[in-house]
Amino acid sequence: MALTVGDREVRPLTADEVLRMVDAGILAEDEPVELLHGVLTAMSPKSPAHSVVKARLVAWLGPGVAAAGQVLRIEDPLLVPDRTSLPEPDLAVVEGGDHTAHHPTTALLVIEVAVSSLRVDTRVKPRLFAEADVAEYWVVDVPGHCIHTFARPDGGRYADTGSACGGHVLAPRHVTADPLDVRTLLAGL
Repeated sequence: MALTVGDREVRPLTADEVLRMVDAGILAEDEPVELLHGVLTAMSPKSPAHSVVKARLVAWLGPGVAAAGQVLRIEDPLLVPDRTSLPEPDLAVVEGGDHTAHHPTTALLVIEVAVSSLRVDTRVKPRLFAEADVAEYWVVDVPGHCIHTFARPDGGRYADTGSACGGHVLAPRHVTADPLDVRTLLAGL
């Protein structure tokens, strides 16, 4: 994805450069930006609906993840093979281990909550997560009252995609959790 200003190409930032910018204090750790394809993109402020759904997901995932010795990361970076991207998913379940020196490079399950970010979450991020061999990726489409699912990464794409709406029930394939009723998750929103 080549970006230009006038007749000049824009030099993309790398994940390493952005992490060094955070270490140097040029970017704050909580700065509402995300590196996607070499560009720092502005992240939308979190709406109340976004926060409610994320809290419900944490409560749902937490017990099974902890019991399995996995780690639930919240709004933390994932180092993907595209070194010009550093996505920060709302939730990521990763294998237990020492992540003090480096962010994880893959996950068992990544979940994004989309109130105003559906296009990026369903068109840009699936390829990044598939290339990182993220086993399963879900996008909770709050306005649409659906969960879009992406599973079985294969050659930089997901082989299985689908949507669960209304009264459908989902269960992650690689994470221990009770089945999740879409209607209950999005109740009142």
